[in-house]
Amino acid sequence: MSRKFTEGLLFGAGFGVSFIAISYMAAYLIYPMFMRWQLNSVDIPSSVSEKQIPTINNAQVSKNDEIPFHKLKLEEQIKKSSVIAIAKYVPSSDGKMKAIIKEFLKKEPGVTIYYKIGDEYSSSSYYPKENTNYGDGVIMFFTGSPATMKMSMTYSGNRIRSLGDIPIELFKKKCRN
Repeated sequence: MSRKFTEGLLFGAGFGVSFIAISYMAAYLIYPMFMRWQLNSVDIPSSVSEKQIPTINNAQVSKNDEIPFHKLKLEEQIKKSSVIAIAKYVPSSDGKMKAIIKEFLKKEPGVTIYYKIGDEYSSSSYYPKENTNYGDGVIMFFTGSPATMKMSMTYSGNRIRSLGDIPIELFKKKCRN
Protein backbone atom coordinates (compact mmCIF):
# COMPACT_ATOMS: atom_id res chain seq x y z
CA MET A 1 0.00 0.00 0.00
CA SER A 2 2.78 2.44 0.87
CA ARG A 3 4.51 1.55 -2.42
CA LYS A 4 1.43 2.59 -4.42
CA PHE A 5 1.24 5.82 -2.40
CA THR A 6 4.93 6.59 -3.12
CA GLU A 7 4.47 5.91 -6.84
CA GLY A 8 1.44 8.19 -6.92
CA LEU A 9 3.35 10.89 -5.06
CA LEU A 10 6.27 10.69 -7.52
CA PHE A 11 3.91 10.77 -10.51
CA GLY A 12 2.17 13.83 -9.08
CA ALA A 13 5.49 15.59 -8.41
CA GLY A 14 6.66 14.89 -11.97
CA PHE A 15 3.39 16.18 -13.35
CA GLY A 16 3.68 19.31 -11.19
CA VAL A 17 7.25 20.04 -12.34
CA SER A 18 6.21 19.57 -15.98
CA PHE A 19 3.27 21.92 -15.50
CA ILE A 20 5.51 24.60 -13.93
CA ALA A 21 8.07 24.28 -16.77
CA ILE A 22 5.40 24.64 -19.46
CA SER A 23 3.83 27.59 -17.62
CA TYR A 24 7.22 29.29 -17.43
CA MET A 25 7.81 28.86 -21.15
CA ALA A 26 4.38 30.24 -21.95
CA ALA A 27 4.75 33.21 -19.62
CA TYR A 28 8.27 34.29 -20.53
CA LEU A 29 8.79 33.12 -24.11
CA ILE A 30 5.56 32.64 -26.01
CA TYR A 31 3.38 35.38 -24.50
CA PRO A 32 5.87 38.27 -25.13
CA MET A 33 6.31 37.15 -28.75
CA PHE A 34 2.54 37.16 -29.19
CA MET A 35 2.25 40.65 -27.64
CA ARG A 36 5.04 42.04 -29.84
CA TRP A 37 3.22 40.73 -32.92
CA GLN A 38 -0.04 42.33 -31.76
CA LEU A 39 1.56 45.73 -31.05
CA ASN A 40 3.38 45.76 -34.41
CA SER A 41 0.09 45.22 -36.22
CA VAL A 42 -1.68 48.11 -34.45
CA ASP A 43 -1.96 51.41 -36.31
CA ILE A 44 -0.75 54.23 -34.07
CA PRO A 45 -2.52 57.53 -34.76
CA SER A 46 -0.38 60.45 -35.89
CA SER A 47 -1.62 62.48 -32.90
CA VAL A 48 0.29 60.14 -30.54
CA SER A 49 3.69 61.49 -29.52
CA GLU A 50 6.83 59.30 -29.56
CA LYS A 51 6.86 59.31 -25.73
CA GLN A 52 3.39 57.76 -25.62
CA ILE A 53 4.28 54.80 -27.85
CA PRO A 54 4.60 51.56 -25.84
CA THR A 55 7.81 49.61 -25.57
CA ILE A 56 8.48 45.89 -25.47
CA ASN A 57 11.76 44.64 -24.07
CA ASN A 58 13.16 48.18 -24.45
CA ALA A 59 12.39 48.16 -28.19
CA GLN A 60 10.10 51.02 -29.14
CA VAL A 61 7.21 50.31 -31.49
CA SER A 62 7.57 52.86 -34.27
CA LYS A 63 4.80 54.89 -35.89
CA ASN A 64 6.65 54.60 -39.18
CA ASP A 65 8.17 51.15 -39.43
CA GLU A 66 11.26 51.80 -41.50
CA ILE A 67 13.04 49.20 -43.55
CA PRO A 68 16.56 48.62 -42.16
CA PHE A 69 19.24 50.45 -44.16
CA HIS A 70 20.95 47.26 -45.36
CA LYS A 71 17.67 45.95 -46.83
CA LEU A 72 17.02 49.05 -48.96
CA LYS A 73 17.66 49.06 -52.70
CA LEU A 74 21.00 50.56 -53.72
CA GLU A 75 19.41 53.75 -55.07
CA GLU A 76 17.55 54.28 -51.76
CA GLN A 77 20.73 53.65 -49.75
CA ILE A 78 22.52 56.28 -51.82
CA LYS A 79 19.61 58.71 -51.43
CA LYS A 80 19.42 58.26 -47.62
CA SER A 81 23.19 58.61 -47.17
CA SER A 82 24.54 62.01 -46.25
CA VAL A 83 28.12 60.90 -47.05
CA ILE A 84 29.51 58.02 -49.09
CA ALA A 85 33.27 57.50 -48.88
CA ILE A 86 35.69 55.13 -50.56
CA ALA A 87 38.85 54.00 -48.79
CA LYS A 88 41.80 51.99 -50.06
CA TYR A 89 43.72 49.50 -47.95
CA VAL A 90 47.33 50.66 -47.54
CA PRO A 91 49.94 48.55 -45.71
CA SER A 92 51.66 50.18 -42.73
CA SER A 93 55.06 49.43 -41.22
CA ASP A 94 53.56 47.33 -38.39
CA GLY A 95 51.80 44.97 -40.83
CA LYS A 96 48.38 46.54 -40.41
CA MET A 97 46.28 47.30 -43.50
CA LYS A 98 44.93 50.81 -42.97
CA ALA A 99 41.71 51.97 -44.62
CA ILE A 100 42.71 55.41 -45.95
CA ILE A 101 39.88 57.59 -47.27
CA LYS A 102 40.65 58.39 -50.90
CA GLU A 103 37.45 60.03 -52.11
CA PHE A 104 34.01 61.20 -51.08
CA LEU A 105 31.54 59.91 -53.65
CA LYS A 106 28.72 61.88 -52.03
CA LYS A 107 28.82 64.58 -49.39
CA GLU A 108 25.70 66.65 -48.80
CA PRO A 109 26.24 70.35 -48.09
CA GLY A 110 26.29 71.28 -44.41
CA VAL A 111 26.92 67.72 -43.20
CA THR A 112 29.51 67.38 -40.46
CA ILE A 113 31.91 64.48 -40.94
CA TYR A 114 34.97 64.07 -38.78
CA TYR A 115 37.13 62.58 -41.54
CA LYS A 116 38.87 64.09 -44.54
CA ILE A 117 40.66 62.65 -47.54
CA GLY A 118 43.88 60.97 -46.37
CA ASP A 119 42.53 60.07 -42.90
CA GLU A 120 42.48 56.50 -41.67
CA TYR A 121 39.06 55.04 -40.97
CA SER A 122 40.31 52.78 -38.19
CA SER A 123 37.10 50.76 -37.86
CA SER A 124 37.78 49.26 -41.28
CA SER A 125 41.53 48.76 -40.82
CA TYR A 126 42.76 45.25 -40.00
CA TYR A 127 45.70 42.95 -39.45
CA PRO A 128 45.69 40.37 -42.27
CA LYS A 129 45.22 36.68 -41.57
CA GLU A 130 46.46 33.86 -43.79
CA ASN A 131 44.23 32.63 -46.60
CA THR A 132 41.77 35.51 -46.22
CA ASN A 133 40.91 37.99 -48.97
CA TYR A 134 39.88 41.37 -47.60
CA GLY A 135 39.64 43.09 -50.97
CA ASP A 136 41.40 46.25 -52.10
CA GLY A 137 39.37 48.73 -50.10
CA VAL A 138 36.06 49.57 -48.55
CA ILE A 139 33.03 51.72 -49.39
CA MET A 140 31.25 53.32 -46.43
CA PHE A 141 27.74 54.75 -46.22
CA PHE A 142 27.17 57.45 -43.57
CA THR A 143 23.85 58.98 -42.54
CA GLY A 144 22.89 62.08 -40.60
CA SER A 145 24.96 64.98 -39.36
CA PRO A 146 27.34 64.46 -37.72
CA ALA A 147 27.74 61.59 -40.14
CA THR A 148 27.48 58.11 -38.61
CA MET A 149 28.63 55.03 -40.49
CA LYS A 150 25.60 52.91 -41.36
CA MET A 151 27.04 50.23 -43.65
CA SER A 152 30.28 49.27 -45.36
CA MET A 153 31.37 46.80 -48.01
CA THR A 154 34.67 45.84 -49.57
CA TYR A 155 35.63 46.03 -53.20
CA SER A 156 38.20 44.11 -55.24
CA GLY A 157 39.75 45.47 -58.40
CA ASN A 158 37.08 47.58 -60.01
CA ARG A 159 34.03 45.63 -58.74
CA ILE A 160 31.88 45.65 -55.62
CA ARG A 161 30.96 42.00 -55.07
CA SER A 162 28.24 42.52 -52.45
CA LEU A 163 26.36 44.81 -54.85
CA GLY A 164 26.06 42.13 -57.53
CA ASP A 165 29.56 42.78 -58.95
CA ILE A 166 28.66 46.34 -59.94
CA PRO A 167 31.67 48.21 -61.43
CA ILE A 168 32.98 50.98 -59.17
CA GLU A 169 32.64 53.51 -62.01
CA LEU A 170 28.92 52.73 -62.35
CA PHE A 171 28.52 53.01 -58.57
CA LYS A 172 30.27 56.41 -58.64
CA LYS A 173 27.93 57.52 -61.43
CA LYS A 174 24.89 56.48 -59.35
CA CYS A 175 26.27 58.50 -56.42
CA ARG A 176 26.66 61.62 -58.59
CA ASN A 177 23.05 61.46 -59.88
